[in-house]
Amino acid sequence: MIRSVAVLALSALALSASAEDLTITFKSSDGSTNTHYFTKDRIRMNNGRTDTMLEFTTGKIVNIDNQKKEYSEITIAEIDEAMKAMSAQMEQAMANVPPQMREKMAGMMGGAAAEVTVTKGATRTIAGYSCQEWNIAMGKNVTQETCNSTALTPPFDPANFQKLSRISVPMMQGMDKMFKKMAEIQGISLMHHTAINMMGRKTDTTSEATEIKKGPIGADAFAIPAGYKLVESPMKKMGRSGR
Repeated sequence: MIRSVAVLALSALALSASAEDLTITFKSSDGSTNTHYFTKDRIRMNNGRTDTMLEFTTGKIVNIDNQKKEYSEITIAEIDEAMKAMSAQMEQAMANVPPQMREKMAGMMGGAAAEVTVTKGATRTIAGYSCQEWNIAMGKNVTQETCNSTALTPPFDPANFQKLSRISVPMMQGMDKMFKKMAEIQGISLMHHTAINMMGRKTDTTSEATEIKKGPIGADAFAIPAGYKLVESPMKKMGRSGR
């Protein structure tokens, strides 16, 4: 989610009826080349190992695992339901944990009380478009650097994408605060760097746009690869276990 919100922080941009479809190619720090497709009704984001597609008309999210050759489907409403069930289960489990242990666990998860800060950086040019650098941090555990361009107009209504970031997870209130701050930043991200140190695990990834194309995108760009198997969404499974 963090990566998705960073790529599409579009809350303050207006939809243009004449906006063209966008195809943006990114080069990642792991050496992979990834392509993102943006149309009026759908988005597809690829990171090499997985693809994520969002259908605005249905609210459906499709996750594709290119290694397992599987895909799953879930809606925003189902994600909300699963998150609430998992949060209730976590709260029930935490009720029997001593206060000192609860504080330690909260710190490992990023710290719900951690302050979220947003700092404006320099202006850069990436793939031929000017973009504004922003640094967002939640305490010391989660940092996000993004360079957003308002020179590109999304072909879809930005309000549709904001539905993705409205999901509230009480046990991770700090992440909610960070999502909201990131959603305030205008423009499409042409560079994003994320560093997370949470629950003893560290991740550090960077991705930067190398090419931007405007023009119609065919339906085949949103097709499920041939031979891939439909499986149940892991989110749905976790939601059931939380009941």
